Amino acid sequence: MAKTQTAKARVLTDNHGLALKCGQLVEGPEKTIKALAAAGAVDDHPDAVAYAAEQGAEVVALVDPEAAAELAAAVTATEPAAE
Repeated sequence: MAKTQTAKARVLTDNHGLALKCGQLVEGPEKTIKALAAAGAVDDHPDAVAYAAEQGAEVVALVDPEAAAELAAAVTATEPAAE
């Protein structure tokens, strides 16, 4: 079985359902972190992650990566198409 790649991102908004607070660093499966970034919930740019780490941001693990991926997909699906 292949090992799941993990990634970190800076949380941009509080999300009580995912137990995330603005300013934290969240760690989880890379695909889920990328989906959350596409939905605008986190910033996965290396500079944002480095800045948050330098500021002493709390690092938390995604409690339920599947729920996070579903939420990100739902948000992304309801956004209007770019013109």
